[in-house]
Amino acid sequence: GWLAREEWLYARRDPARSCLLGLGDDIMGTLDAPKNPGEAGPEATARSAPFGLLVGWEPQLVMQLAVECAAQTHGHPTAYLSAGAYAVVVHALARGESLDAAVQQALALLAGRPGQQQVTDALQHALGAVRQGMPSPGRVEELAGDGTAEGLLAAAVYCVLVGDDVRHGLCLAVNHGGPSAAAGALTGGLLGALHGETALPPAWLAELEGRPSVLVLADDFAMEMTQGPALHGPAGSSPGWLTRYPRA
Repeated sequence: GWLAREEWLYARRDPARSCLLGLGDDIMGTLDAPKNPGEAGPEATARSAPFGLLVGWEPQLVMQLAVECAAQTHGHPTAYLSAGAYAVVVHALARGESLDAAVQQALALLAGRPGQQQVTDALQHALGAVRQGMPSPGRVEELAGDGTAEGLLAAAVYCVLVGDDVRHGLCLAVNHGGPSAAAGALTGGLLGALHGETALPPAWLAELEGRPSVLVLADDFAMEMTQGPALHGPAGSSPGWLTRYPRA
């Protein structure tokens, strides 16, 4: 497909060891036997946002898909449940809910799941931190903690809740002494779902590597999710679509 010819995608970008190990063989992880069962990092959470864009699906299924995908690389319950919670929050935002309502929906879906308490506590901590004075790098670091998935999820929720706008929220997420790359990625996903691309500073977009390809892929994803039956009829998938995405 066309993505295979995008040279910028082949750059080595310091992938997490958990991702290399989890995706390095043909064995599928499951929730009963996840890959890397001790891995609680944020990488699976950061990649779970697209599940939230399945706006026509029920939030319970969105969470389950994100959780099962996360278990391929991050087998600790706090990691895969953070991924599921993040996808649900994005899903609610994409459907027009407020961030507070989106977090409450994620909390409701987490309830009763084994291993959810740390994720639940982190999200509630983020909501409570909003009322504890002016936002600061120290507050973001305190929420992020030691860089596990639930702490960075909490930090991202906090940065979006207290940010005056997209620029302020993103700057809060990255200008501190903790794991700023993951915090920025998670915060950016939430801000994008809330405000869309047009809210981003144009000067930042001008510097974005691969932006034309990302825009095309986003449009194609939206077409697949909204016009799937027209693309994949009884006689088979559209030849042009199969050329673009051979495994569709």
